[in-house]
Formats: sequence, C-alpha cells, structure tokens
Amino acid sequence: MNKGKVLVVGGAGLLGSRLVRALLNGEHKVKVLDTRYGELGDVKTRANLEFVGIGSDELRGGMADKQIVREAVEDIDVVYHLAINWDGASWKHELPLTDLFDANIRGTLNLLEASRFHGVGHFLLSSSAAVYGETERTVSLRRSTKKSRVVDEETVCLPELWDGDPGPAYAIVKLTTEKLCMMYHYHYGLPITVFRIEYIFASEKELSDYANIHVDDVVQAFLLATLNEKAYGQVFNLAYPAPHISVKKITEVLGWRPLKTEEFRRKEVHA
Repeated sequence: MNKGKVLVVGGAGLLGSRLVRALLNGEHKVKVLDTRYGELGDVKTRANLEFVGIGSDELRGGMADKQIVREAVEDIDVVYHLAINWDGASWKHELPLTDLFDANIRGTLNLLEASRFHGVGHFLLSSSAAVYGETERTVSLRRSTKKSRVVDEETVCLPELWDGDPGPAYAIVKLTTEKLCMMYHYHYGLPITVFRIEYIFASEKELSDYANIHVDDVVQAFLLATLNEKAYGQVFNLAYPAPHISVKKITEVLGWRPLKTEEFRRKEVHA
C-alpha cells in the first residue's frame, strides 16, 4: 500500500479507530468522516489526522450530507466505509426504520458518487455476516437444535431471517449497501471490496460473550486488501473458522489468517 491519503468513514468506532491507528502508524495521511471523536479522542490532534463532520446530525449530517461527503472525499486515494447510523452502539431500536434506511442508503450513495467523481483508487465496505440470515452465530452459541447451513460468499443471502441484534432491518441495510457498491463497480469500474464480518471483539470479556473475530484481525484484512487488484470486485467472509461460515476465499486470495483471534482463543483454552 502506498502512502496516499485515506478516508475512514465511521473512524470513531471500535473497528474504525483501530484501523485509523494502524494507518497512522504506517505513516499514512488519514481523514476521518464521523459525527463524533469517539475512540479517537486521545489522538485527535495527531499530525496527519484530519476530521470532517464532527458535531453534525447522524441522520442528516455525516455521510448523509452531500456537502460534507464532497469535502471528505476530495484528494482521497482510498475510502474505508465502516459507518452505519443505527441508534449508535445501543441497539435500542428508538429511531424510525424509515429514517435509518434513508440515512444509511443515501449516505452510501453519497460516498460512492463522490468516490467515482474524484477517481478514488479503492472503496472498501464493512458489511456483516448477518446478511446470510439464518446462519447467524446465535445458532451455535445458544446451542439451538436449529440446523445451521455452512455458507460461503456464493450462498443466497436471506437477511430478512436474521434474528440477532439489532434485527433483520440491519441485515437488509447491510446487503443493500453491498449491492449498491457492486453496482458502482460493474457500472462505473470503481474498485470495490466487501467484507462480511462476524461479531468483533477486542478483549477477553467480549470473547466470553461469544464474539468471533478479533478487531485487529479485521484491520489486517482491510490492509491486505487495500489497492490489491485481486480484491477488486470481491466479497469476502471475515470470521474465525466456524461450523457455519467458510473463510476459504479470503485465505486463498489474500493469504489472511486470524492470528490475534487464535492467540486469544489459546489463552481461553488454557485459562
């Protein structure tokens, strides 16, 4: 990956902040599009780090605001779209679904259109394994008798059947944004990569709550894929190998292995 300028949309969250820190440590110029500083508050004045959209309204500002997006994407080489406006991290289901669909789908279209206009070299999207619907991790963690199919990237997605947090509408939005991204890839030639990510953890506490993949392994996958032509137009499952989900494709194409997750699971076994 070259030392060009990158944009992390949703950079204040758990995954975004870890990715931002990794990029800064790699001496990249990083711009963050978010409505808050979040987990980047301690580094917000760091050199090579710029913020756009701070303090704006989540449903009508941030990525949902065309002008803010235009400012954010200008002079950018790579866009990491990790954002979703969905009642923050609370999953309280307080906001109307119509507003959530509008903000997220409109926001993704704003990012894609600005990326196309400015000739962004690579657009990477954080999606979710929830798009598969009936094969969510809760099948195994609840020790359910429900039979779980093994899925890969070619499996038909049934997001309306997702019954984990924060509900099927979340999974539907994720799959919709995937399809919008792929439309821009095939129609306009915008290099796109999509990751369908399982439940992310950063500590042993979250791992004990049946989280599946360490955040640093997810960051590694994004960095491996960045400006890698093998990843253009591809959808990858991103998880610790589990009975219900295949990670064969990302292993073969990008050589990715969940090293941090394996380290945490070894500690858990010997605890």
